[in-house]
Amino acid sequence: MRHYEIVLLVHPDQSDQLSEMLKRYQDLVTKNGGEIHRVEDIGRLQLAYTINDMHKAHYVLMNIECDSQTLAETKSSFEFNDSIMRYLVVRMANAETGPSKLFMVHGKGRKQKQVDSRLKDKDSASDQDKKELSEAKDQENNQDVDDKSEVALTDSDKQISTEEKEEQANEKV
Repeated sequence: MRHYEIVLLVHPDQSDQLSEMLKRYQDLVTKNGGEIHRVEDIGRLQLAYTINDMHKAHYVLMNIECDSQTLAETKSSFEFNDSIMRYLVVRMANAETGPSKLFMVHGKGRKQKQVDSRLKDKDSASDQDKKELSEAKDQENNQDVDDKSEVALTDSDKQISTEEKEEQANEKV
């Protein structure tokens, strides 16, 4: 059996039915001999572009281990489910059980819960969580500094251009 990572974009109006939907997909995988390694409810996020006239979607990340027949059946159920706007299935080399970067950045701040039944070593997982969270904060701080430096650069450019205009006006007189 192979490992897969699945990302689902669920219609925002169907967010309240998400737990039943995920339960059906988990039952489908486990019934056919597969295994669920991780299910993360990331929450509602802004889309980069509109899909079906929607600007937001509810993100869900799943890591599963199953055979090709089960994967085909799961994909088919995604296609015929109107509440799933988009989905992406990626084959992975091994099972991912720790929290994802997307969950660390977006999920924890809004008190979303990670639905993971097989986290075995909580201490090492929490240490890794702290490390990933600090890396995410560092990246945000670096981006803030870059944004501020761009603003400062444009302000200094404006000052130089006004000084040049004044000098040109003085030369004309």
